[in-house]
Amino acid sequence: MGLSEREQQLLDELEKSLSGGPTDSAKRKLAVTNVSARRVISGTLIVVAGLSTLLAGVMNQVPAIGLVGFALMLGGVYLAASTPGSK
Repeated sequence: MGLSEREQQLLDELEKSLSGGPTDSAKRKLAVTNVSARRVISGTLIVVAGLSTLLAGVMNQVPAIGLVGFALMLGGVYLAASTPGSK
């Protein structure tokens, strides 16, 4: 079963747009998102520490410790996801 004229035209347009490579805005966005490995590793370690603290608070039935653990996890995710110099 072949494609209709309209479908073939849409397919050709799609191929042309994909073969052109990334657009200028995509190149700019890739250049701007400068992820630091140190921030990602630090953030991940903070998330793990926060998860451990959260679990300790749950196991000991102390909500304050659980909240501190949750706050640590949020801070770790923010640190890992943010780019250097962003405020």
